[in-house]
Amino acid sequence: MSRALKNFLEKAQVDGALAGSVGLGGSGGTSLISSALRSLPIGLPKVIVSTVASGQTEPYIGSSDLILFPSVVDVCGINSVSRVVLSNAGAAFAGMVIGRLGRSNVYSSDNASLTVGLTMFGVTTPCVNAVKERLVKEGYETLVFHATGTGGKAMESLVREGFIQGVLDITTTEVADYVVGGVMACDSSRFDAIIEKKIPLVLSVGALDMVNFGAKNTIPSNFQQRKIHVHNEQVSVMRTTVDENRNFAGFIADKLNKSSSKVRVCLPQKGISALDSPDKPFHDPKATDTLLTELQKRIQTTEDRQVKVYPFHINDP
Repeated sequence: MSRALKNFLEKAQVDGALAGSVGLGGSGGTSLISSALRSLPIGLPKVIVSTVASGQTEPYIGSSDLILFPSVVDVCGINSVSRVVLSNAGAAFAGMVIGRLGRSNVYSSDNASLTVGLTMFGVTTPCVNAVKERLVKEGYETLVFHATGTGGKAMESLVREGFIQGVLDITTTEVADYVVGGVMACDSSRFDAIIEKKIPLVLSVGALDMVNFGAKNTIPSNFQQRKIHVHNEQVSVMRTTVDENRNFAGFIADKLNKSSSKVRVCLPQKGISALDSPDKPFHDPKATDTLLTELQKRIQTTEDRQVKVYPFHINDP
């Protein structure tokens, strides 16, 4: 049923007959509908009135702009509560569709500026802000994604859909969570969309000194003896080791060696996050040096694929 719905919606989209899609359901219905709605382009209104529109919603939403509308009560009939909720959801959805149709003429005009995606964390913000300012001055539109696992997926989804024509993947920390087992992990397909679409890529190693977890008491027992920094009540980060950094380099190099477009890897020698400097808790020259050395060793350089090493910290102006 879910595949049939996806095929139906995609055909309607191609035929120009689809203005939006709205559904309702419990956990089963939301699962069935959401997988189909996620396949629709960014910007096309997509709403589900759902009993599971709170808590862990990432499996339903993924990297899409799907909106889950809390049903409050079950969706098994009309009553004094569901009547209000469904009416509001219908009005919100209608407003989204009308607004999109009204903007279509504006968005269809020729826009000469190219769009660049950037990845950022709080600990790489100075670097990304400086790069963003330079790009804006050069006439580019910039989209900044928080590298929280879903951030990287959202960026690569937009790359596949043609919204993004170049990537500055400054903060590749999702690789650390994927390899080690953190909560902000990418998956095995990280970088694939960029490579497949053959768009220019500038890549750095921002925040690969850390793996992300929730509150400190949620960190797995086998990591409790590691160097931990409490970022806030909800987020704790763990310093990555020499061996882990060697593995990160292998993952990244294996991906980049498949590229046939312009790639520049920029490696800062004096630290890869705000926590990785001489007076900060994650300063570990041996681990950082291992990451940079292994990347230089493993990436097969060509005329289009270059590795540049700089005697600076990642956040140095």
